[in-house]
Amino acid sequence: MANSAQDAEALSEAAASSNEKPAVLIIGGLGYIGRFLALYIHRNNLASEVRLVDKVLPQLARLPPEFAEACSADKFMQADASREQSLPRIFTLHSGRQFSYVFNCGGETRYSQDPSVYAVRSTALTTTLATYVAGINPSPALIEFGTGMVYKPPSSSNISSGGCSETAALKPWLKIAKAKLQAEEALEKLAREKSLKYVCLRLAHVYGEYDVGFLARGLCLARVYQGLGRELKWLWTKDLRINTVHVLDVCNAAWKAAAWCAANPPTSQSTMADRAFNIVDMGDTKQETLSIIVSKIFNIETGFQGSIVSQFAKLNLDNVVDDVNEDILQPWADMLKTKGLDAGQGSPLTPFMEKELLKDHSLCLDGKKARDTLGWVVERDRLTEERVKEILESYERMKWWP
Repeated sequence: MANSAQDAEALSEAAASSNEKPAVLIIGGLGYIGRFLALYIHRNNLASEVRLVDKVLPQLARLPPEFAEACSADKFMQADASREQSLPRIFTLHSGRQFSYVFNCGGETRYSQDPSVYAVRSTALTTTLATYVAGINPSPALIEFGTGMVYKPPSSSNISSGGCSETAALKPWLKIAKAKLQAEEALEKLAREKSLKYVCLRLAHVYGEYDVGFLARGLCLARVYQGLGRELKWLWTKDLRINTVHVLDVCNAAWKAAAWCAANPPTSQSTMADRAFNIVDMGDTKQETLSIIVSKIFNIETGFQGSIVSQFAKLNLDNVVDDVNEDILQPWADMLKTKGLDAGQGSPLTPFMEKELLKDHSLCLDGKKARDTLGWVVERDRLTEERVKEILESYERMKWWP
């Protein structure tokens, strides 16, 4: 498999030298991963053409200045890729070229939505897009961005042996993960029936500059507790895994996965596990990791709730989450107001705790297959204090941080 990755890289380099770089389509191109992927491709001059498709206009996407060229108006098309009638326009380039790589960064990213929302905005998007891609000749490589939360939460022995591999038992524990797994099942079916060339990247918690996702909530929470002068205590234990990966490493992995996918079409026997890659750093991030980092940065006491409190929380999670949110949302709003910022208008950040995210399930992934098969090198090998400070500095630049 390693030879296939090397062969794909060699083919890519040869194509580049003959001005035959791939034309690239990014669905959800203004989302968090989509914009960084566009920037990665732009900075490394990897593509002959790039088209970014999104339902949101660039003017409303809170794009930082460094994305101006990579996400410029001439590369952008406003469209909904889950609508079949939009796809011919999306896939038609003025140059007459065909896309070689299609990256699906689209889909619903908010937690705690009704399953019907994920069915339409995630599963249906992937299925509609993939069905269209499978009908193109020659077929582009489709790179689907999934989640590592599709696996059954690992046992302690599984964690100690390196975490969930791509062949681990599947039992998604979030509604968004259930929809992502259904999307993977649709891709597997299309690969068998129509020879769809695809891979799925099962991601750990993605972080980086301008992050407004999982890690951002923890940082906002720490800022509130700093302002209140109170100790921040986390539910569950210090050993609960919350594995991470930097967004720039995700982009590098996605590009390598696209080259591998193009050179390694599926067979009639290919399974979801064969076409999946866990994308995770080497740090085995735990709650303790984040607790130590925020304690140093915000100069606050941090700790973990005892087993009795955690057990009570498990049995009464709705009430516990409501109480926590009631305690933190007003102080956060006051901090924003003091800095002349508006929640929602000026800053997209929030400490709001999602009940779904507070489950005592470990996200613990084994990334060996991606490193060995794709030749992927994880440059930012772990979450560190310095990288968290970079995130906070990016918030300051955007005037998002109180």
